Amino acid sequence: MPVYKSIEIVATSEKNWAEAVKEGYKVAKKSLKGIRNISIIQSDVKVKEDKDELIYRVRMQINFELEK
Repeated sequence: MPVYKSIEIVATSEKNWAEAVKEGYKVAKKSLKGIRNISIIQSDVKVKEDKDELIYRVRMQINFELEK
C-alpha cells in the first residue's frame, strides 16, 4: 500500500490564479517525485496600488507518494 505525504506551498503569478498553480507545480516537481494531486487551500490577490498591479496568489497542498 502506498504512503503519501502532504506539503503546503504558496505560488504567485501576475496573470491569473491558474498560472500561479502551474508555476507552483513546475517548481515543486523539480524536487518532489510521485505528485498525485494538488488542492487549492486559499487564493487571493495582492494589490500593489502604487504600480497599479495585481499579484495572484494561491496556497496549495501538494500530495505525493513516498518512496519505499
